[in-house]
Amino acid sequence: MNQTIEKDLYAVLGANPSDSVQQLRHRYQQLALQYHPDRLGGDCSSEAESGVKKFLEVDAAWRVLSDQTTRTQYDLQRRGGKTLQ
Repeated sequence: MNQTIEKDLYAVLGANPSDSVQQLRHRYQQLALQYHPDRLGGDCSSEAESGVKKFLEVDAAWRVLSDQTTRTQYDLQRRGGKTLQ
């Protein structure tokens, strides 16, 4: 199964499907700053590792939702509960 469908990308960004691209960008920027590895320091602690994982999730969600074509495909997948592949 496609991993993108397993998580709600809107929830990852703390957004709603009705939000504009500008609103999504704002949420992405807030979360990217919060969880960016440079801000977490060079720790190898579990807290830093979970922060990096969260940063990667946020980045992946933004990559899909920032482009109108991939966002439309994602929205269709969510509604249909199926993958495109």
